[in-house]
Amino acid sequence: MTNSGLYYYFKSKQEMLFSIIDDLIERALIDLREKINLIQDPEDRISWIIQSHIKFYAEHRAQTKVLVHERSSLEGDYAKIIMEKETEYVNFIKKVLKEIVKKSRAEVDINVGTFCLLGMLNWVIHWYNPEGKITPEILAQNISKIFLKGLTGQASSIRRK
Repeated sequence: MTNSGLYYYFKSKQEMLFSIIDDLIERALIDLREKINLIQDPEDRISWIIQSHIKFYAEHRAQTKVLVHERSSLEGDYAKIIMEKETEYVNFIKKVLKEIVKKSRAEVDINVGTFCLLGMLNWVIHWYNPEGKITPEILAQNISKIFLKGLTGQASSIRRK
């Protein structure tokens, strides 16, 4: 297909970019909406979200890179629609983390926890190769353990003031 042939299907570069990003986010949200409430334990839920996020990256590497690197290029209604979907995704994570924090009585700011987790997950596109030695499943298990238990799995001596 030629470059000009793309414009038979899309009105603009914005529409093309929106289509790529919207398709990926919508598929992730559909999976999340359908499966998250089937998992009872909040730690198992967050582990499933991590697994799902990594799996999506491994299966849709090019789209995920476009999402992470080019999402801020969207304008107007396209940006608004994607922002609403991103907010829904973030709110799923916040809800689960609130349950984990409540259950564990940890003193953690939910926003900080949410964006730390998303930072871990979204940075994966810069260093992880799904065809390498570590499978997506093993990577997800490691991220879940580190996120939920810390690197050592032991209580920290750092206390919140």
